[in-house]
Amino acid sequence: MGLISQIGSFIGGLFRPRANAKPNAKPAKPSRPPSVVGRGTGAREIVNDASSYGVAVTPAAATPGAPYWQATRIHHLTQEENGGNHHIYLDVVDPAMISAANPIGRVRGARLKITWDGGEQTVEVDKPIAEPGTNFPMWRGQVCSVAALGLPGQELPSDQVAGLHTGHPDEAPGNTLFHHSFQITFQRGQGSGPVVRGSISGVVRNGASRTALLIRDGQQVASVVIGLDGAFRFTGLTAGEYVVAVEGTTLRSEPQRLQGPARPGAGPGEQVRLELVLVMAQSSLSGRVRNGAGRTIRLLRDGATVGRCVVGTNEIYWFTGLPAGVYQVTADGANVLSATVRLDGVNSATADLALPVNGRPLVHYVLFGPAEQAATRANLLLAQDYLLAFAASFGFSPAEAAGAGLVTVIADEKTIGAEVVASLTAAGATVQRISGSVAEVSAALAERIARKQPFPWTGQGGLEAVR
Repeated sequence: MGLISQIGSFIGGLFRPRANAKPNAKPAKPSRPPSVVGRGTGAREIVNDASSYGVAVTPAAATPGAPYWQATRIHHLTQEENGGNHHIYLDVVDPAMISAANPIGRVRGARLKITWDGGEQTVEVDKPIAEPGTNFPMWRGQVCSVAALGLPGQELPSDQVAGLHTGHPDEAPGNTLFHHSFQITFQRGQGSGPVVRGSISGVVRNGASRTALLIRDGQQVASVVIGLDGAFRFTGLTAGEYVVAVEGTTLRSEPQRLQGPARPGAGPGEQVRLELVLVMAQSSLSGRVRNGAGRTIRLLRDGATVGRCVVGTNEIYWFTGLPAGVYQVTADGANVLSATVRLDGVNSATADLALPVNGRPLVHYVLFGPAEQAATRANLLLAQDYLLAFAASFGFSPAEAAGAGLVTVIADEKTIGAEVVASLTAAGATVQRISGSVAEVSAALAERIARKQPFPWTGQGGLEAVR
């Protein structure tokens, strides 16, 4: 059996299939008055002339004022229109997409889900404008329901049309038992009811001049600078669940729900007030100072010294009670700095430091293989971020590497042999080797950068063995 071959002119934003029909042909039985249900702003009335065939519409749970897919037309095809088929003909339209080339506003690529007892199938609107957007053949015994999904990644709530099946008695040639068809059009509309406009306000203690973020469904929807008195306010909010967070901190409110008009007593202007406390000076910074046992290190905040401590015999240091800011550590008498660390007044972080060994001019040297080798050039490219992150010296000479307290060898044993590593270790340097495939070298370097540790420290304050 063929598909519907012609579509009549677009009437009122909808179209009517007219397969196997002559111009101005009259249906074999009198037309039924449509079932009309009122909807909210931006939505159309439902026309359902298939209600006497047991087809019903369950409205979507749409937020007032929010978009959703409305079933605007449910039509049981006459015998002239149907021509003996047993299909559901489907379309998804959006008035905003109407143009000369798309007079019905068809949403090409939109998907619809058909479900029945024991199964489901998703179909896509992909037909030419002169045909219904897509179709689904119903088989004997199936009772189907249909809902629109919309474009991938842009799914919206949808009305559900249920009770679609072919088990209706004979009417005339073209509509016989198990040969009945339906046409359904979903149109983008807006949820009914007044749009609630509420507000969330309050104070954040210790939050002056920070930024308050408003989050809904995991996405930031607004932000505001907290006043010098700690006050903030978000207005013009529709019904939904919100969280207030403070940027750059872990402080978040409990979820706050602005109710719609269904809740007795709730309405436009509903307000929620919060009082949040940002705990200050609770961050900590710790780490290890290679060759630093007994040395005094300084804590720098935005370049200025804000604290000092003596490194223990295990080479570990610890600063606590720190407010938000950007920090580094350095050692008295050594021209070296750790990586920068950002604290938010709540979190904890680590920053390691390596000091020169007595008599050695370099702190950290990255030793590559011979410069003319292709593998060396590849390793140089892989190591760029590592060199920048830890401000390490680098080169291709084991003799230069012997002047450093820490040596990272980025080459395999065929390129830089075990005897070179042994001689560096015997001279007092701590050596690590990073080698393998491109992926393995890249992953090893990235791990050290992420941990802000140029070497894999052990739990005892030393370094892991060469690998």
